Amino acid sequence: MLNIKLSELNSLERVTHQKLANLVPENPNLRIVDAATSCDVSASKISKLAKKLGFDNFKHYKLFLCGQAPIVKQPAESAELPRLKAFIENFDLTLVDDFVTLIQKFDKIVLFGLGPSFICCEYFAYKLRIGTKKNICVCQSESHAQQLADSETLFIFFSVTGTFISFEDVFQKIKAQGAMVQLILEEYQTSASKEADNIIFLTKSFQNKKLLPHEKTRTLFFIFIEEVITKLMTEVGS
Repeated sequence: MLNIKLSELNSLERVTHQKLANLVPENPNLRIVDAATSCDVSASKISKLAKKLGFDNFKHYKLFLCGQAPIVKQPAESAELPRLKAFIENFDLTLVDDFVTLIQKFDKIVLFGLGPSFICCEYFAYKLRIGTKKNICVCQSESHAQQLADSETLFIFFSVTGTFISFEDVFQKIKAQGAMVQLILEEYQTSASKEADNIIFLTKSFQNKKLLPHEKTRTLFFIFIEEVITKLMTEVGS
């Protein structure tokens, strides 16, 4: 997309543009230094004029003046967008149904996450408080989690990989107090904790392995959360 605003040019720039509009079509190979000499301005002025008009450089500006199609940069390929598309196209609504059924069994729910995953938990908690009358807590401290655990509590852990830290110890301690543990992983990390009562893998794919856990996206969590909330609202309203 290109938005050329000649109206924003000052008087010198307008004169320069008009001179180039006459020169360039007759000499498409005109060099910027020669163009500057012909217009009685510096080469940097020509370059700035081209960019002010929205062109990447003088070469692209010349194409416009010659009435030729501009050079369009091909956008860098994204590995994440195809992954998100595949997730949406293969979304398994039974995961949402089963998860909502589990949530409905508990009046007290604790959402646990670290780093960006904690932010997802806060958002989920906000939605749950609006849509349900359940006691909702959010935490990111293992000691705090243990204080909240009892036989009436469902713990929901959000983690992209489940491998940033080991959840084994905290899972064992809160389960010993009678709480149930639901682990939600984005990536298909089968090496993640086996101590959870239930594990949901949102995908069988992986994000860029060069990214650190806190650098990875949480987009799939938010999509899943919205579907869960929609299902809960439907059941509450029915």
